[in-house]
Amino acid sequence: MDRREFLASTAAAAATARPRAQLGTQAAIDVITAFGFVNDGRTDNYAAFRLLAAAANARGGGRYRFPAGDYYVARYRTSKAYQRPEFMARSPQDVTNAHFINCRGLELIGTGARIKLNGHFHRSAQLNSEGVVSGLLAAIFMPFELRHCEDVVISGFDIDGGVLQMSRDAGVDEAHAYLVALHACKNVTLRDLRLHHCQTDAILLSDDASLSGARGTACRDIRIERVRCLNNARGGLAPLQVLGLTCTDSAFNGSAYGTGDYGHHAPGFGVDVEPDHYLPAQVDTKTGNLHFERCEFLDNGSAFLAAYTQCFQGYLRIVDCNSRNGNNTPNPIIICWPGAVLEGGTHDLGNGTFWTSWSGEHGGDLTVRNATFQGDGPYGIFHAHENNRVVLDRVTLIGRHRSGGAGAFPAIEADPGGGQRNVVRNCKFFIPAGRKSAQPPGEAVSSINFADCSGNQFATDLPARGGAQFVVYYHPQARVSGDRFRGMAPGLHDTIIPNGPAFDTRQPFSREL
Repeated sequence: MDRREFLASTAAAAATARPRAQLGTQAAIDVITAFGFVNDGRTDNYAAFRLLAAAANARGGGRYRFPAGDYYVARYRTSKAYQRPEFMARSPQDVTNAHFINCRGLELIGTGARIKLNGHFHRSAQLNSEGVVSGLLAAIFMPFELRHCEDVVISGFDIDGGVLQMSRDAGVDEAHAYLVALHACKNVTLRDLRLHHCQTDAILLSDDASLSGARGTACRDIRIERVRCLNNARGGLAPLQVLGLTCTDSAFNGSAYGTGDYGHHAPGFGVDVEPDHYLPAQVDTKTGNLHFERCEFLDNGSAFLAAYTQCFQGYLRIVDCNSRNGNNTPNPIIICWPGAVLEGGTHDLGNGTFWTSWSGEHGGDLTVRNATFQGDGPYGIFHAHENNRVVLDRVTLIGRHRSGGAGAFPAIEADPGGGQRNVVRNCKFFIPAGRKSAQPPGEAVSSINFADCSGNQFATDLPARGGAQFVVYYHPQARVSGDRFRGMAPGLHDTIIPNGPAFDTRQPFSREL
C-alpha cells in the first residue's frame, strides 16, 4: 500500500468510526449502597443482581462498582425463563438471569469482587410434567447476560460457576449456562477476569436468534484481555457468532477436567469456533476475523477447534500462543479455515494429532509458520482431507515416542484440489528410535504428497540394525528440492522412497535438530 492509499484508508476509517461512550468520565455507582448487594459470601444477592440490571436498562447503561468481597447467589434456574421474553414472566417463582438489554455505555467494575454461584443441585434425567428432561432446565443463575448492548467494559471479577457442588445423571446434556454471555453485542471489552468451574462454558459470543426467534444479529468488535477461563465443564470460550474478536494474554485451560463428580460435556475445549448459524436467512453475517495473541490453551479435552469452512469468513490468526495436551486426548488442535494462520508458539500434542484439515470440509487454507510441535502420537501433524491446503513454513516437529505406532510422522497427504499444492519448506522433523522400534526396516517414517518440499531436515537417532530404517516416503506428486537426511549411525546412508522419479537430493547435515 503506498502513502496515498494509506491516507485514504485512514480517512475512510475515521469517517465511518462510531463515537465511543466516555465511560471513564462518569462516577461509578457503588452497588452495595445503591442496590443492596452484600459481600459477606453468605447472603443471597439474586434480587440485587436483578435490581442492578433493571436500573442499568432503564438508564441505558452507566458505571457500576462492586467493592472487594464475596458475592453469593443462592438461587438457580429450573425453567425456560432464561430464554425468550415470553417465558420470562411465566411464573413469579421462575429464576431468571441478570439481563442487561439495549445498554449504550455500560461498565461493570469488580476489582477484588468474587461472585460465587450456587451449584448445590442435581440435574436429573427424569421427565417433568411437560415431558422435558428436567435436568436440561437445571442451571446456574447467570450474572452477566447482555443483549444488544454496545460500548461495554466488564473487568476485575472472579466468578465461580459452582460445578464442583453439582451432579447429574448420565446422558443429561449441557444447559444454557455461561458466566458471561453476549448476544448481538458490539464493542465489548472483557478484561482481567477469572472465570471458572461453570457447568457449560465460561464465555459465550452469539447472536440473538435463540432469544428473539427471528434472524440473528452477530456480535461485533469484541476484545478479551487478560482473561483466565479455567476448569469449565464444556469449554472456555465459545465464539459462535462474532465478526471481529481480538483475544490477548488470556488462558483457556483445563476444560473438561477438574470439575469433580459432575464430569464434563464434549468436546471440552479451550476455544471452539462452531457457529450455530451461517446462512443469510439465519444471521446477518458469518463468523470471522478472529485474532488470538500470547494466549495459552493447556490441558483441555481439545485446545482449539475451528473446522467448518462454510461457516467462516475473513481470517483466523493464532500468534505466539502455546498449547499442551497433558490429558493425551486424540484431537488437541483442528483448524480448517479459508484464511487461517498459526504463527509461533510451542505446542505439546501429547498422544494426539494436529489436524490441518477436517472430514467433509473444503476450502481450508492454513499456514503454519515458525511454530514448534512435539508429541508422542502416531502422526504429529496430519493433512488428511482433500480440497484443503496447508503450508508448513519453518515448522519444527519433534517426536518423543517411546514405543512404535502406525502412521507417518508427519503425514501431509491430501490433494488441495484446484491446481493448488501443499507446501513444506525449511522445516525440521525429528523421528526418535522409539517411533520405529515396532516397525519393519525400511517402512516410511514420514509421508508427503501433493506438496512442494524444499530445505527440510529429517533426523533420527535410530540405531543401525537390520538394514535401512529411516525412510521418507515422497509420493509421485511431491516435488522435492534440497531436503536433507541424517539417521542411524555415522557413515550409513539413509533411505528415501520416491515411488517414481528419484528425489535423492541428500546433503550432509550440519547440525542435529
